[in-house]
Amino acid sequence: MSELQIGLLVLGAAVIGLVYGFNVLQEWRFRKKTRQAFARHHDDVLLNVPKNNVRDGVKAARLEPVLVDAGSDDAEPELPRFEPELPPPDPHEAIELPRLDEEDEADDEMDRAFDSADHQALVVAMLDPSLDFIAEVVFHQSHELAAMPRFNVAKRVQIIGRTEKGLWKPAEILPGTRYKQLNIGLQLVDRGGAVTEQELASFCQQVTRFADEHNAAVSFPQRQQKLVAARELDRFCSEVDVLIGINIVPRQPIEGARLRSFSEAGGLQLEPDGAFHYLADSGNSLYSLAAADQTPFSYHNLLDHSFAALTLLFDVPRVAGGVEVFDRALEFAQQLAHEFDAQLVDDNRRVLSEAGLTRIRDQLQHIYGSMDDRGIAPGSVAALRLFA
Repeated sequence: MSELQIGLLVLGAAVIGLVYGFNVLQEWRFRKKTRQAFARHHDDVLLNVPKNNVRDGVKAARLEPVLVDAGSDDAEPELPRFEPELPPPDPHEAIELPRLDEEDEADDEMDRAFDSADHQALVVAMLDPSLDFIAEVVFHQSHELAAMPRFNVAKRVQIIGRTEKGLWKPAEILPGTRYKQLNIGLQLVDRGGAVTEQELASFCQQVTRFADEHNAAVSFPQRQQKLVAARELDRFCSEVDVLIGINIVPRQPIEGARLRSFSEAGGLQLEPDGAFHYLADSGNSLYSLAAADQTPFSYHNLLDHSFAALTLLFDVPRVAGGVEVFDRALEFAQQLAHEFDAQLVDDNRRVLSEAGLTRIRDQLQHIYGSMDDRGIAPGSVAALRLFA
């Protein structure tokens, strides 16, 4: 092998190494931007809500559940990942390596990849005209936020911004990020009811004050139309907002240590609200187990306390998978009853009958059908927001 050939091989290997290193650097930048975009610096109001409250903020009236065999839980298949292959270098072809002064251009390319059409649609969908009253604040000149705007309102507020490059992102204080527009959304309905005319007027006043302070123009939807739509949506939500409770009453009080061991073996885990929860991959609670007298569980009292009765809770509109997941919750309740020599009873201590359970299951089918017809899938982002 001649010296020329050896030199070309060494050069080719060096080129491949540099290209690989450059790709690793770009991937690191991409991951860093992804973490910044989706980082949460506050509690998620969709997840951190009382699990036994309904629209009026008090304990729910309960339906009796149905006892059926649990369905199988088919996991969603993971899509294969394809990695592009680099062609072998041609020793007779000159390869131009990236220069350091091209770093900004590479960053722009990664920005375009990160801010894809799908990502932009996801950000814009954070505010939904059917769920939110959306104020549009347009700055006369691109504006860097010195502080996040705060609004003294009872409902949830979300803010997204359009940057100088025309890209939408959750608004945040980030040096060098300048916004041309902010969209500020006030949620119209939650379990506290529909937004009131006074609340909406106060929100508009606060947004207007913010716009005036920042030399910006502001526009609002038509208030009365939104108020009418909010009241109608709240009426629908009140019809499907159901919390099911299955009481497990043993002959002898259940020791906390045994209860914890059995619950964790069943896939539940103790959460900060003092109840055991069976969680979906998304982190949303599918069903929960609490003390019937509402005494919060803790690792301390589970060591030396016994519990006279338990309640399994199923928050109907917040659970994706609907009846199938409900079946699994019922199966777990049956397992609890068998393990601790207990009965499944309603709130009046009547043993749950098969006929009554069947009627309730039919009601569940009707509730889920109504939600689907309305375009609010159980357990969806919209449902989690409305029933929070």
